[in-house]
Amino acid sequence: MKRSDALLKVISFVMFLAMAAYLAVYLVQRTTDSVQTALVVTATMSDSTSMSGLVVREELVLTSSEDYIDITVSDGEKVGAGQTVAVAYSSEAALERATQLHVLNQEIEEVSAALDSTEDVTLTGDQTIYDAIIDLSYTMQIGDLTDMESQESALASLIFRTESEDATEEYLTELQKEYYELEQTSAGDSREITVGQAGVFSTLVDGYEGVSPEYIQSLTPSDLRSLISAERTVSSEAFGKLVISYDWYYAAVLPEEDGAELEEGDTVSLSFGRYYSGNLEATVEYLSEAEDGERVVLFSSNRGLTDLLAVRAVSAELVYQEYTGLRVPTKALYRYYVGYLSDEDGQKLTEGETVTLTLGGVEYEAFVSEIGSANAYGELADGVESGSEEDTRPKRRQVVFCWAWADEDAPDFSSGGGTVTTADGSETLAVTNYYDYDEETDRMCVFTMTGLQAERKKVSLIFAGEEYCLVSSDGTDALREGNEVIVQATELHNGKVF
Repeated sequence: MKRSDALLKVISFVMFLAMAAYLAVYLVQRTTDSVQTALVVTATMSDSTSMSGLVVREELVLTSSEDYIDITVSDGEKVGAGQTVAVAYSSEAALERATQLHVLNQEIEEVSAALDSTEDVTLTGDQTIYDAIIDLSYTMQIGDLTDMESQESALASLIFRTESEDATEEYLTELQKEYYELEQTSAGDSREITVGQAGVFSTLVDGYEGVSPEYIQSLTPSDLRSLISAERTVSSEAFGKLVISYDWYYAAVLPEEDGAELEEGDTVSLSFGRYYSGNLEATVEYLSEAEDGERVVLFSSNRGLTDLLAVRAVSAELVYQEYTGLRVPTKALYRYYVGYLSDEDGQKLTEGETVTLTLGGVEYEAFVSEIGSANAYGELADGVESGSEEDTRPKRRQVVFCWAWADEDAPDFSSGGGTVTTADGSETLAVTNYYDYDEETDRMCVFTMTGLQAERKKVSLIFAGEEYCLVSSDGTDALREGNEVIVQATELHNGKVF
């Protein structure tokens, strides 16, 4: 028993040491070999210019001298000439009676619907209630308030029908009698307010209703900024407004160089971000003279009026062109150069080593991504057969160098090669081109996390942004949506195990 206990203790101690060593190695690797990745997705990015400006519409302010007003139409609702948009009440008590009439009327409709229905309280009835709830939820999500009241009433009627015990003829008669008496009492309490022309109704009155497109065309960039930032006054009698034209305008300040690319009559795309899904087609109506490197530009559009009805001073993007591709962080994009070194020089480099690559007189801080085996040769002399005694060509190694991409550092390969200086600066090695490069050649790549290994994948740049780029890729080992690109790593090379 004593021997067995001693052996067990020794085995346990050895296992403890092994586990401690494993944890120590793991912690060292985690702190010295950190890696950050990002998921590749298909995305659309745009070449655009940001601008700030003012939405201008042909608007008519609606006013009333009465203190108690009940608006009967919804924001964004289209109204016709002569239509009632509000009811003015003579006193607060009159307004309260009107509210009671509305509640009574709604209850009468619900009880009437319950009495008229011959449906049993079955699964079908439950499904009808469920469908009504979904319809109301969708209406709220899309922000369409015009039918919300009727949908609420219909839903309440369905619930009342299945749960209330008050749906009797006697109860309905009592409600109708109460409604009639209150209606008689309210006679003369109110006055309907109608509109003289058709348009789109809104309750938002902000003091910019008098700003016209013609007025905008008299402003300089500084004038427009002052107009946007100035405090506006609103009449205390205003209760809403009517937008009387579906054509609306956006006045903005643009840098002179961007405005120079536009001409009056041009059709452009505007993006208002969260206020409108997608781009809006607009026409350039007016371009001012330049002032301190800026211009006033007036755009017009007949789309998206109701979506932007509550928007006045807002930023927008003037979209020149849109691009679609695989989105990767700009930090994950590399340029690469493939060259030949002699077999002896190739053995002086190691994968992952940081070197100074000089091409066309320009230095690049690069790292060695791949080192091939010594199976490449130079050109064979005329009249000499490969492998013969006269074939004295030295072996060469193919080496791939990578460095962080920057838009302005496309290398010049016209010299046919360059030099590589090792990390410690002790040696400078000659390198020659592997590819037949030309002035149009620009080779780029990213590294993906494939399993636990880094894998270099060739890509072509579609569009470059500050934080992200769009790229394309083809071939059997192409970059795909869903791949994980390596954004940052302590040391990186093709095939590196993390």
